[in-house]
Amino acid sequence: MKNVVIHKIVTFICTEEQLKAFWEKRKTGVPFASLTNEQYMKLAEEMLSHASHSQLQQHLIDSGWRSKEDAEGLVLAEDDTREHIHVEIVDTSVPKRPSNKLFIDRLTEFTCASCQFSFYIKELKAPASINCPSCGTTIQ
Repeated sequence: MKNVVIHKIVTFICTEEQLKAFWEKRKTGVPFASLTNEQYMKLAEEMLSHASHSQLQQHLIDSGWRSKEDAEGLVLAEDDTREHIHVEIVDTSVPKRPSNKLFIDRLTEFTCASCQFSFYIKELKAPASINCPSCGTTIQ
């Protein structure tokens, strides 16, 4: 059997309405509006961790529900303390400011000149050579 495995960096968007509905299902008695930015971010992560495959589709950019504009605006808070995830609260009512920030700053992207396969390497330590995982060509 030949399986195709695609590794892709994915952005999930949780809207304020989705988070509020998820919060209210918990029936904590604490008003949603009183949550801190950190609590909003943890709530979003918890909501995604309990989502089914079809529910996850509602949070993906260009999947019919969310667009790139849903992720653009003024960043109110962010958490980049973990290497595998970056979380932000974005106010989409405020225009996006130009930024050169690289969100995935612990990975280096390579594109093979031979087969155009793109891949990422974590914690690169100046190796003598890197080989493309797809075709085996040495990356310069």
